[in-house]
Amino acid sequence: MSATATATRRALGVIRLSVGGLNQTGEGTQRKRITNRCIADEVDLLEEWAVDVDVSASLSPWNRPELGKFLNDRIHEFDVLYVYKLDRIVRSVRDLSNLLDWCEKHGKSLVSVEEGFDLGTSWGRTIAKILAVLAEAELEVIKERSLVNRGELRAQGRWPGGLVPFGRISVPAENGKGYTLKLCPTYGPWLLRMIDKFLELKNFAAVARWLNENKVPTVQDIARMRAAKASSTNTRLSGKKAKPRGSKWAATSVQNILTSRNLLGEYVRADGTVERNADGSPVIRSVSVLSPEKFEELQAVIRTVKYTKGPQRTSPLLGVLYCICGKPLYYTQEKGNKVARFKCVGNNSQNIPACPGQSYPADQIIREIRSVFLSSLRSLPVLEKRVTADDTALVQMAVLESQLDQYMNELKAGRLSATEFAEHTAKTAADREKLAQGPKGEIRVEWKPVGHTYGQWWEKSEDGERREKLVTWGVKATRTPDGLTMDFGESLYEAHQDNGQAKLRRSFVPAHKLAA
Repeated sequence: MSATATATRRALGVIRLSVGGLNQTGEGTQRKRITNRCIADEVDLLEEWAVDVDVSASLSPWNRPELGKFLNDRIHEFDVLYVYKLDRIVRSVRDLSNLLDWCEKHGKSLVSVEEGFDLGTSWGRTIAKILAVLAEAELEVIKERSLVNRGELRAQGRWPGGLVPFGRISVPAENGKGYTLKLCPTYGPWLLRMIDKFLELKNFAAVARWLNENKVPTVQDIARMRAAKASSTNTRLSGKKAKPRGSKWAATSVQNILTSRNLLGEYVRADGTVERNADGSPVIRSVSVLSPEKFEELQAVIRTVKYTKGPQRTSPLLGVLYCICGKPLYYTQEKGNKVARFKCVGNNSQNIPACPGQSYPADQIIREIRSVFLSSLRSLPVLEKRVTADDTALVQMAVLESQLDQYMNELKAGRLSATEFAEHTAKTAADREKLAQGPKGEIRVEWKPVGHTYGQWWEKSEDGERREKLVTWGVKATRTPDGLTMDFGESLYEAHQDNGQAKLRRSFVPAHKLAA
């Protein structure tokens, strides 16, 4: 049935603005055209509109933030959907077919103002299908053009847009063509301090806590603040989305920043690979924050931390606490039970049952770990291992070895062909060999106090920081009904062996003493 046949039918105006908002009919124009058509059709236009801003045409109508509410939950509030053009509501034949079926099932109509058809008629449905085919083809062309343009920008070292890395800001390129990145006057110093803080603390969680204590906004909130300041509608972060959310830094966020090669100014893709010139050199898109040597020194420290990404609710003793069977004691909090526990769960895939009696309250185990650890180390100074050399040859070799690893990662990711990989690695390997045959500097290993004791460190740190450090030091605890055994790890033994701390090898505390 045509929408114009019944004057009392209720109309819902549907508006969509594409991502970026460029080169398209604005929201005001779409509203005006839809309103005029509803007046001409003598239908009642709802006071509410389904307005989706910065929404891609490829997103299904049912999944759009505003339109989806009406199609899924508010079906009975309208009878006709009015759109300025068909591509404002669907841009694929599949979505159009699904929408037609949905309209027929629920007794709805769809009217396109600009194209002048009504899906309440058979001829309107035929025209709509033809237009949908053309719209889908146009969408594919737009996607392909966008990928080509971004590739050209990357090859030129220009910033194609997106989330700006922490501590950087996009600025017009010197040649006046496009944008590049430089150190941000406001947050660039915080990035440099973050690097220094990590080298001091060697702990991602501690650095995240330090950033939060100093109220440093996250990368996402900085982007929102910049969008709000620019008052631009040509961004995903316009309007309400531009408001900072007060997001908190997490250990994984710090890790991602400190391990990214964009600190070298290189163009890093989302998969961690690097955009390269024809000669294998990296495309540079911003001012380098660190020299290659300093970056490799930072990565060498990071590798000693052994931090691994995990779920947001990571066990406070993951990698530290084990069962007598050798498997970790897992941190669990069953639904309806307020008391979290560490327990053995066996291995279902290998048909290995859980060890009987291996279930303990989490708070109890954490207190026991603290007691046994500090009984041996409380008053001792925390020592840091420092390796120094007389020259930079070793560091330069480490930079080249890291470069070889990077080539291998890019080959596996399909970013380099076998020929390109062979050419780049051959040159880098030759440079490394030349350094290896040169004079070697003397390597010195020293253990230096960091300024606090293990007892002071424990009291001022949080669960995530403690776990991170215990894993780094190689501390391993095994809990059984008989008691708790703690192996202190080679790192702690090596640090304190000159003080006669042989007992740092292993310590066993019986269960009755743990309870006391």
